[in-house]
Amino acid sequence: MILRSYKIRDCKKLINLFYNTVHTVNAKDYTSEQLDVWAPKNIDLRKKE
Repeated sequence: MILRSYKIRDCKKLINLFYNTVHTVNAKDYTSEQLDVWAPKNIDLRKKE
């Protein structure tokens, strides 16, 4: 395993990892609506000012 600092190019992969983890691991304990609030499918990746 290689550990390194976060790079902006990692963003989409990390979002997908988070989404899939929440919706897979926690699916038996929470409703679909709760999972969607916790980890929505569509996230605005544009930089906020």
